[in-house]
Amino acid sequence: MDKDTGCTEEACAACDCGCSSCGSTEESKFSEHMQELYQEGQTAEILEECTKMLTEDPDNSDAYFWRGVVAAVASEFEQALVDYTKAIELNDKKASYYSYRGSAYAMLDDVKNAVLDYSKALFYNPQDWVNYANRGVLYLDNNMLEHAIDDFSKAIELEPEDLGSYLHRGDAFAARNLFSVAIADYSKVLEKFPEETGALLKRGQAYYELSLNDEALADYNKVIDLEPDNIQAIAIRASVYLGLGRPGEAVADFTRAIEFDPEDARPYFFRGVAYAAQQSYDEAIADFTRSAELNPDNALAYHNKALCCEIQKRTNEAIVAYKDFLARANPESSEATHAKERLEALDGAGGAQMQ
Repeated sequence: MDKDTGCTEEACAACDCGCSSCGSTEESKFSEHMQELYQEGQTAEILEECTKMLTEDPDNSDAYFWRGVVAAVASEFEQALVDYTKAIELNDKKASYYSYRGSAYAMLDDVKNAVLDYSKALFYNPQDWVNYANRGVLYLDNNMLEHAIDDFSKAIELEPEDLGSYLHRGDAFAARNLFSVAIADYSKVLEKFPEETGALLKRGQAYYELSLNDEALADYNKVIDLEPDNIQAIAIRASVYLGLGRPGEAVADFTRAIEFDPEDARPYFFRGVAYAAQQSYDEAIADFTRSAELNPDNALAYHNKALCCEIQKRTNEAIVAYKDFLARANPESSEATHAKERLEALDGAGGAQMQ
């Protein structure tokens, strides 16, 4: 018996009010009604019902909980925390209260408290796969990869159709350079959703890391077929082509990337590399120049430009580019050593007077 309320176990077993005296972990009729309204998107009605309930029963934990849900839907997470916390003070054994408060903490980037709440929710309901999945995402986002893998694996064990956990576990495996098992997880998602471009991109990258270039290209090609304007897929495919020694195809893809965003320095730089591989040095110089204009901190753009200028006997430009490179480069790098040697050679040859 509760010494403050006189509530007995027999009475609690029959009670469905969700009040603090009972500390019920079951859904009350009131909460079931709120759930119906929530599924219908009737948040204003939920708020009205909660206000009415709290007028009649100021200690009704479910009313505070559902008022918190309405606040969270409106992205008022601080207010949601206040209401969820009040609900927990009144009934501290209900897993859903901790789960929802954990999500509010997560939205406010309070990772520590979010993890604590998801863990508390799992203490009271260890079969709820959603809390494992949510906690796993927090672990993944904070590079706690082993914990993330454990949580996603548990979520999948409890709910084998949870494809989101397969996708996230694949990300965790990939972050640990376990690309083969990452591919298996991404493939599980693609078995059911073969046109899921996010999974295709991730699997393509994993294939590429394993030097399975044909498989990587197949995934990137499919993404581009599905989304012709997917700049990420186009740029990555271009990099794959470049790595495979297919500079012509790389140039074509980097050109498409530049057309989508002419102010992005990266595709100019890599198209310059592709042009250089084709021995189209003047075009490469133009691209390295543009890349350096857009991102003056990219020291390698100056270094590559200098190399191409030397080949084309544009010596004055090579000297300037080497100096620009050295002003930005790590002085201990092999490229810096090479640049110093080339500057000495060019200056010694009277390069400043040469064209």
